[in-house]
Amino acid sequence: MALISASSLSRVRLIGLALTGLVCLAFGASALILARPDPFSPWIPVAVGLGAALTIALSAFAAGNRNAEIATDELYFSETCRAQIIGFWVAVLMYPVFGLAIGYELISYSVAFSAMGTFTAAAFLLSFSILNVRGGV
Repeated sequence: MALISASSLSRVRLIGLALTGLVCLAFGASALILARPDPFSPWIPVAVGLGAALTIALSAFAAGNRNAEIATDELYFSETCRAQIIGFWVAVLMYPVFGLAIGYELISYSVAFSAMGTFTAAAFLLSFSILNVRGGV
């Protein structure tokens, strides 16, 4: 017997990914604002991401196979694909922006590396969350 419905599993996934995306965005923005590659512990985004992954996995297990399959329908795959495309292009477009900022010595390599890494993760996670809340592509 399923303990969690498909819609509840979808909400757990949305909250977990959105929270992880917000933490990644906050880390990258803080790195740029404070001009430090470690504005707060780099283990915080890792811990939030692992916590979200564990929560989603346990929720999927509690939901059972049928509800987990319902929660990962065609719309989920469409939103995931669209979020991957957005995340890819955000990552690609960051290279010239950060390259110029490094070239003009506005930021250091370590700050750019830190910010770009977390912004890349945030781009996928937050775009998936926004697409999911909007109801598709």
